[in-house]
Amino acid sequence: MKIMVCYEDSSTSRDTVRLAQKHAAVWKGEIEVVSTITREEPIKHSRLREREDKFESQIRELFEDVDVPYKMQLLVNSMPAGEQLVRYSTRKNVDFVCLGIKKRSKVGKLIFGSTAQYVILNAPCPVLTTG
Repeated sequence: MKIMVCYEDSSTSRDTVRLAQKHAAVWKGEIEVVSTITREEPIKHSRLREREDKFESQIRELFEDVDVPYKMQLLVNSMPAGEQLVRYSTRKNVDFVCLGIKKRSKVGKLIFGSTAQYVILNAPCPVLTTG
């Protein structure tokens, strides 16, 4: 079973990774931890490398004492994060998506949109949300 975890630097995302690890251990699955960067303008290489190093360091720490196979992927694209995540999960034939959610007001969702909402409604597989 291939489990995709949508990751950002937050305690909710770290908790979501830990939950996915438990599921992967039971189902003998592998985890793909995916983070996104949405860019409109070119990104300086040094800034991108800094973000990538931080992401890799955080994920390695989360898997330090866990015996579950995993991969990390940083997606950089001009598409919104939700579209990047759904597209990746479709292309990689993911069986299950784990996603931490932030609670927002209705007005907040209207103004800023919702990555979680997009993924939940458009993912090609079941989505587990944590929050």
